[in-house]
Amino acid sequence: MGECICNNCKNLKGIIDENGMVEQYECEFGFPSDSCSDCEDDGCDLTCEHYICDGEQEHPVIVKCTMCGKDLEQVSSDDEGGEVYCFDCYLKNI
Repeated sequence: MGECICNNCKNLKGIIDENGMVEQYECEFGFPSDSCSDCEDDGCDLTCEHYICDGEQEHPVIVKCTMCGKDLEQVSSDDEGGEVYCFDCYLKNI
């Protein structure tokens, strides 16, 4: 039996309680099994198509500012579309 993939997945998000403490973790795509949300096992054999190892380094992508064309480094994400602004142009735009 391997280590539970939910222990080190980058898609886990902490749910914060009223005291500012992490109450529990929730997967933004939903857990691969109903038993994962309260799993206390040392390991399992489940797989997940959305799994991203928390230790993996994301490589920056060069994008251009929508207004001035300045080169910017952006960490790749699954978000599609949207305009990208450098700091100065963003402040001028608001």
